[in-house]
Amino acid sequence: MTPSWPHDDILHAWWVQPGQVLAGEYPASLDPEKSVQKLRVLLEAGVDSVIDLTEAGERSWGGIALEPYHEALCAAADELGVSRPAYIRLGIPDTSIIDDDGYDRIVEYIRGELDSGRVVYVHCWGGKGRTGTVVGAWLITDEALAYPAVLDRIKELRAGTRKANDPAPENRHQRDVLRRLAARQEGGR
Repeated sequence: MTPSWPHDDILHAWWVQPGQVLAGEYPASLDPEKSVQKLRVLLEAGVDSVIDLTEAGERSWGGIALEPYHEALCAAADELGVSRPAYIRLGIPDTSIIDDDGYDRIVEYIRGELDSGRVVYVHCWGGKGRTGTVVGAWLITDEALAYPAVLDRIKELRAGTRKANDPAPENRHQRDVLRRLAARQEGGR
């Protein structure tokens, strides 16, 4: 299957809603040239709002601090002559979860950005666990998907990407969040 995001070799990502919501991995690298390349493909795709799900000072599994990218993102936007994207960190601990109300707040933030005409990029480190959970919460709310249909939809959206065979969300706790949110949606109808 052909991925919906043609730049997966540069930045692992996948369109949740083409031209509106893009989800993926951390858009920076220890290699400055690679970081600029990642940021440019986001900006060229029209991304003008970034939701960073990593925590301040977060480290990779190898213990290396994730390279901050906000200043480089603004510089790349200036070079391309596009508006500097909005940026917000809504940190979730790696491989973990937050309370259900926290996911509701993130979904509402995404809705507000879309209502303002922005193109949103939501990411964590690898673009699977935390990102998959937030995307699942979005799909449950926006597309009224039930559980496990939301997992099938995420798998479908990620098909053809280089990380398509990796689970998203990554663990039982993250999937349990989606199970609860879907049950709550069903109860509210």
